[in-house]
Amino acid sequence: MVPLTTRSHYSLMQGTDSPAAICRAARRMGYDRLALTDTDNLYGLWKFLQACKEEGLVPIVGAEISDPHTGDRAVCLVKNPTGYANLCQLITRRQRNPEFSLSIQLPQMAEGLLVLTARADLLAAWHHSGVHTAAALPGRPLSPFHPLVQTARRLKIPLTAAPNSFFLEPCGFAVHRLLRAIAGNTTLSRLAPGDTAPDTAWLASPEEYRRRFAICPQAVANTHRLASELTFTGPDSGLVMPPWQDPCGRSTDECLRRAAYAGARRRYGGELGEGVVNRLEHELATIAGMNFSAYFLVVKEIISKSPRTCGRGSAAASLVAYCLGITNVCPVKHNLYFGRFLNPGRTDPPDIDVDFAWDERDAVIDDVLQRFGNRAAMVASHILFQPRMALRETAKVFGMPDAEIGAISRRLPWFWRRGELDAGLLANLRQRPETRHLDFAQPWPRIMELAQRIIGIPRHLSVHPGGVVITPNPVDRCVPVETAPKGVPVIQWDKDGAEDAGLVKIDLLGNRSLGVIRDALASMRANGIAFDEMRWEPEDDPDTRDTVARGRTMGCFYIESPAMRLLHSKAGQGDFDHLVIHSSIIRPAANEYIQEYLRRLHGGSWDPIHPLLADVLDETFGIMVYQEDVSRAATALAGFSDAEADGLRKIISKKDRQRQLADYRERFLAGARSRGVSTDQANAVWEMMMSFSGYSFCKPHSASYARVSFQAAFLKTHQPAEFMAGVISNQGGFYSTFAYVSEARRMGLIIDPPDVTVSRVHWTGRGRRLRVGLMAVGGLSRSTMERILRCRRASGFRDMADFLERVQPDEDETMALIHCGALDGLDNSRSRTRLAWERVRWQAGRRRSRGQMELFADCAPTGAEKPPRFPPTDPTTRLRREFTILGFLCDRHPITLFADAIPALDTVKADRLADRVGRRIRLAAWLVTGKVVRTKRGDPMEFLTFEDETGIVETTFFPEPYRRFCHMLDRNRPYLLEGKVETNWGVATLTVDRVGVIGGKSILTPS
Repeated sequence: MVPLTTRSHYSLMQGTDSPAAICRAARRMGYDRLALTDTDNLYGLWKFLQACKEEGLVPIVGAEISDPHTGDRAVCLVKNPTGYANLCQLITRRQRNPEFSLSIQLPQMAEGLLVLTARADLLAAWHHSGVHTAAALPGRPLSPFHPLVQTARRLKIPLTAAPNSFFLEPCGFAVHRLLRAIAGNTTLSRLAPGDTAPDTAWLASPEEYRRRFAICPQAVANTHRLASELTFTGPDSGLVMPPWQDPCGRSTDECLRRAAYAGARRRYGGELGEGVVNRLEHELATIAGMNFSAYFLVVKEIISKSPRTCGRGSAAASLVAYCLGITNVCPVKHNLYFGRFLNPGRTDPPDIDVDFAWDERDAVIDDVLQRFGNRAAMVASHILFQPRMALRETAKVFGMPDAEIGAISRRLPWFWRRGELDAGLLANLRQRPETRHLDFAQPWPRIMELAQRIIGIPRHLSVHPGGVVITPNPVDRCVPVETAPKGVPVIQWDKDGAEDAGLVKIDLLGNRSLGVIRDALASMRANGIAFDEMRWEPEDDPDTRDTVARGRTMGCFYIESPAMRLLHSKAGQGDFDHLVIHSSIIRPAANEYIQEYLRRLHGGSWDPIHPLLADVLDETFGIMVYQEDVSRAATALAGFSDAEADGLRKIISKKDRQRQLADYRERFLAGARSRGVSTDQANAVWEMMMSFSGYSFCKPHSASYARVSFQAAFLKTHQPAEFMAGVISNQGGFYSTFAYVSEARRMGLIIDPPDVTVSRVHWTGRGRRLRVGLMAVGGLSRSTMERILRCRRASGFRDMADFLERVQPDEDETMALIHCGALDGLDNSRSRTRLAWERVRWQAGRRRSRGQMELFADCAPTGAEKPPRFPPTDPTTRLRREFTILGFLCDRHPITLFADAIPALDTVKADRLADRVGRRIRLAAWLVTGKVVRTKRGDPMEFLTFEDETGIVETTFFPEPYRRFCHMLDRNRPYLLEGKVETNWGVATLTVDRVGVIGGKSILTPS
């Protein structure tokens, strides 16, 4: 017996188990081969093939195809490469053609496939069409008089045992029901029997299936015989490169050579130095030898239409990419290691990552998809149930009220990861300081038990942020394609699956900082500031270096996080090379190495762990900083080949890596011993390598981003108003608009409120003034903003009535504009109460004109009535309304409004913190942002950023204070912090041990 109709959790919202779990179970039950036949997709193909390899199973590739109109189904199993291509195209038609008909279209794509069906009429029709068919018996034998059995015998078509499986054991039925209820947006109690598979649809043992089919043993024999004929074990296309054709008939290698040398002469001048030529020749030979020339040329063509890009990732180590304009950092000048990107031993396809301005990226992708047609598609992302989503969805199908679900989910931590839940969801929540006070009465324990079982199961297909594959032939001959909700074609595999298949991905990504720089430079030009961008070398500007060295980089891409700003301040270095080091050494597991780096940077003595590493790590003070340091150390210390070393580097960064990592460690230690390296030295190097677990960066990537960082820092230093306007308008970055407004104020900029007579949609800057854009007005629609600008350009606004008549904002929009001060310019008295009265009068006049005067006779002013004298608005009320609409105050920091509630005695301002090192202080400050991390023991703690009107303070909440106070910390309010001022390499921070809320209920919260 061979299971031929097995569904994994990639049969979305039906199957319950991963391909790996299914293969482990199949091997445990004694199977030697197995088919995976997920419904209308090959999402899990590569995970299935890998799992079969690990478990020693022979894979059978297939899929179940459904008819969306009739509900008919057929299982298609692949016999050969032609059948695989046909299956991919059949699935594509099923996914993309609304008129898809299984009965009609399957015979057209049936070559190379074995088709199983339980429908007698389809069995006969397809058999007569020449389709290789078999009759699929469900979980039990059918009567000899059943139409399917009679048709099969009459046409001499084999009967096969094809019991469907959707879960691995009987208890999986509860999870299957849960998924079906979530998919149907209904409750468990309302599920009908036909909404789910039968409760017997679990993967049974061969003995169990033989027992079930005891009265029809030929079905089991036929199944085994047919399975043995299915010898296709997976696609093997090699590297699939995008197509390139030169109009003059030159080879792709020759075209790339010409383009590279032409670009080199533009980059370096007419005469090329020997170092440049030698490296170009080496790279061109490697690229040609690996058949990558067309890839480079296609990427060059894509980026040539965009004025501002940032090629990054390991490709930035390529001099060829630099000469083609794909990247913007010279790899010769900055000693970037080409072998990290391409080397002859590398078997997996690298990709080139290119950033575009975030609001230009979609147009770039659309152009690629249109230009290459059915030879291009985007890469998928498989969206999995994460803990919060699983808990919310499960509670809904249990019929829990939305209010109760919200009351619990709002308290759940955002930073959950699957690996944190080994103790169980309920136990985890009861241990967490954020949720330990919640009461989890029934049915919440059962909800959490089931929710935990769907964490990690795929929920739906999404689109990779920018991954595109381009193939010489239609993409759907390699992989099924479907249409994403946003309308673009998307392959059914994620980036790992595409890589496993040999599809070379091009990442066309969006970067908000490129939009910031673009907009800031455009504002400078509009303001009459002459600037030659072609000769711009921001990393050589002393003032910009000083900005970086002082950590004054809020708003500057890649170097604005609290950790980055602190590191720059501690290092006191603001040059390009140190910025590259700093942006790479900050990674989750590297804190102890950061401290050692700072010690060595400030003059502390050091020796390399072993002389073999002296040259490898010389520029980073003997500490591994970049991903390629792992590879280079493995090569130098343990004799790894380039391919082996790169394999180690990749395995370290992956989550499910323990088995392979143990093997690499043994090989590393053995190789090091053979070169005379002591066990202690080898272990020390290995531990440093392990600090790259999780995310980390290669030097070319950091160098590419450092260039953008320096451009941002230069603009902040020399054109702060234009720069901060760009930062806020592009709505990106590490911080909120509130925090950026505070930073602008600290920089000496005057914040002008929104004003319908002058404001644009986006923020604008000029000189020392920053004008709030209409986009900041909460509740104001984009269409209303555009009408304001259009009407203003036509003839301005005479008064409030003219504005209302021509712009036609709705009532909520009008009140928002009034409360934030955007309409102050339409009233000489600057009375917002009068403006509100004018709105009511205008509205009443419009309704009277429609014959509705009687409805307003007692409550609305008449058109001829003069406005009464209005008392001035209470200042606190006025500011509260501004804050509610904008999320910040233009003329002051909101903490100043709490002066009466802040104890004057022993309260320190943020800018005086460094004067109190080693002392306990009290600080009144506003919460800006925070990051929860884990100690080595696994306890949560948090780094929080606070500010007052004088500056920013970085604070540490160790586990005990975090446990006590995390439930009360929230944005948009001030706190009284108590703790000790600590210093690390001259930078003061506050270690908090007590927290109080200032003034009880915030005066900025609407009553």
